[in-house]
Amino acid sequence: MSTLSGILFFLAFLPYAWATIHGETVPSPVSWAIWASVDTLSLLAMRKEKAKLGQISGAVAGAWGITALAFFYGQPTMGSTEWVSIAGAVIGVALWKKTGNAVLAIVSCQVAVFAGAFPTFANGYYRPAQEDPLSWCIWFASCVCALLALKKWDLANALQPLTFTVIETVMVLLVVVRPLLF
Repeated sequence: MSTLSGILFFLAFLPYAWATIHGETVPSPVSWAIWASVDTLSLLAMRKEKAKLGQISGAVAGAWGITALAFFYGQPTMGSTEWVSIAGAVIGVALWKKTGNAVLAIVSCQVAVFAGAFPTFANGYYRPAQEDPLSWCIWFASCVCALLALKKWDLANALQPLTFTVIETVMVLLVVVRPLLF
């Protein structure tokens, strides 16, 4: 299930990339660069802790691709949320380096990932048509697989898929469910 989760997570980037290239989705290059960076740090810390890597591997590969596209097709933003995300990543690296505890890096990175989602939540709320609903649904399906793959419910294994699940759930509610209701 972990491998399936990673494949699904990566595949969800394909319609998102298509929508970006065709001007239907307008990603923030700063947000995506932050997500790609903290996801990469999470991947490294989770690897050290021997956690399941399926979903986070798909996230890293796809996020760097969207980051590249966002620099050409996106709209730059640099608000307080982006600074909080950057700070979270820096704190994660510093904690890991100082203590040797990769779990502290995972926690810090997931806080940064969640903080970095707020501009996307706002976009999903105010401009749901600028988000790709198919991608968000596939990312959500990946989260279900990642959670089902968990055999060990500790911070190293569960925090990343739980964080992603909360984000994807909010976005599915905003860009898929809410437009159907209103």
